[in-house]
Amino acid sequence: MKKKRTIITALAAAMLALWGCGSPKGAAPGAAQRFERPPIKEVTESELDADGMVIDAVALAESGRADEALAAYRRATEKHPDCAAAWYGMSQLLAQRGWADSAEACARRATTLKGDNVWYALALAQAQEMKGDNRGLTQTFERIVAQNPEVLEYYYALSNAYIGADNLPKAVEVLNRVERRIGVTEAISMQKARLWTAADKPEKALKETEALAKAFPQEKRYNAILATTYMQQKRYAKAKEYYDRILAADPDDPYIHIQMAEYFKTVGKGAEADSEMVRAFDNPALDSKTKLQLLGSFYTNEEFFGTHKATTFRLLDKAMAGCADSAEYAPFYGQVLLQQGRYEEAAHQMETALRRDSSSYDLWELLLVSLHSTPGAEAKTEACARRAANLFPLHTLPHFLLALADLGREDYNGALAHIADIERWGFTKGYLEEDTYSLKAECLYRAGRLNEAWATFDRLIARFPDNMSALNNYAYYLAEQGVDLEKAERMSRRTVEAESENPNNLDTYGWILHLLGRDKEALPYLKKAVRLDPTSETLRNHLEKVAAQ
Repeated sequence: MKKKRTIITALAAAMLALWGCGSPKGAAPGAAQRFERPPIKEVTESELDADGMVIDAVALAESGRADEALAAYRRATEKHPDCAAAWYGMSQLLAQRGWADSAEACARRATTLKGDNVWYALALAQAQEMKGDNRGLTQTFERIVAQNPEVLEYYYALSNAYIGADNLPKAVEVLNRVERRIGVTEAISMQKARLWTAADKPEKALKETEALAKAFPQEKRYNAILATTYMQQKRYAKAKEYYDRILAADPDDPYIHIQMAEYFKTVGKGAEADSEMVRAFDNPALDSKTKLQLLGSFYTNEEFFGTHKATTFRLLDKAMAGCADSAEYAPFYGQVLLQQGRYEEAAHQMETALRRDSSSYDLWELLLVSLHSTPGAEAKTEACARRAANLFPLHTLPHFLLALADLGREDYNGALAHIADIERWGFTKGYLEEDTYSLKAECLYRAGRLNEAWATFDRLIARFPDNMSALNNYAYYLAEQGVDLEKAERMSRRTVEAESENPNNLDTYGWILHLLGRDKEALPYLKKAVRLDPTSETLRNHLEKVAAQ
């Protein structure tokens, strides 16, 4: 005769519903059954004993006594080999220790005893995953999905299992099942697109994204993904179709104009690309920092400073107009302004940059070049050159500009002192060497140190024989002193042959011919010089003197 359970034993058995020694299924009851009284089922003495042993093993495991729990499960399976819950619990403990083979064997025994219990099946899947048994894993999850078709996470796990088994088409097919249940979603469509791409089936990947774009026409990014993909495939007409859709949906989006610019540039329509960039930069939604970054990435150096500079310089002006931190970009902007001949603006940008970091000589040099080229900025140029010379005494340009300033004040000895500083430190790759020695020769001549001046001119011309300015000045000064006129005539003739439209060269040559008594030859050169520069009083005086002979 079967023995009746006590109330306490019955409660303990209810806890075992998860494992299933005394219950037919591990899954939770449906909503319709929730409030129904379960049928009374009598339990045998053997089942009660098995339940009790499992409860003891669970208690040991939950108290952290894993070794004792494992031994308790083993005793339960030896005494009650048909107790699925004991096999399941032992599988879990073995899996925690990384013993995948043993865990799988125990989980498989549990699923054999209770094939409809999802927890046992999941334990088997866990062990198979630990072993890397992708084929077995797919089979297990196929059964789990078949028994639990309403649980979407099992479909995703099954799809991943097929990915692990290198069966990408099957992984996609599983996701199609989910899609049939819940409709098109971004997560599923994009995952299918990635799988088709990995399977080297790009057309199928595109179809997934196209389906997504069709299902959600209000989402611009799907069209953008398609356009980008078609651009990568060099299917430009197809890409343009999707760019046009984005443009029609939101013409005020600055980024679609940037994408259109990329498209036009790729297909060789530079003017259209420039126009799209202008539209993007005119949009206040595009911040200045992004605009400046785009300029650096969209155009090559050759395009920026050469073939497209009419546009790029204009775009740079637009970007800098709203730049919150102009100091960060001031050096770059200043160089562009300098190239455009906007010297005063360039100097302002360099000063802005130097307020942020005055330790860069390159910035000082750009500032000095800008100031030197700005009309009326002589005093400021000298002040900045003096400061730069103190900060960077080994560099040439500051000393050179200070020498020029002294020359302007007729302080020739002061100018020669700065030139001596330059000579002391030497020239970097010949930078300003030619100009420095031209300036030195000029200062020596004006200081009355003629022999030193002639020697300096001779060294200069020997080193730089094509320096027409030095040849002209040297010839003129010799003529002015009335010495070595034959040498002066030879040098001056070279300048006229090289630069026949230079009024100063023509005047020098004509005047030397006059001093040599060759007025008839001199007259045409002097006339042409005056014609080319009618405002020069010196040129007119020379012509009048020779013409009066």
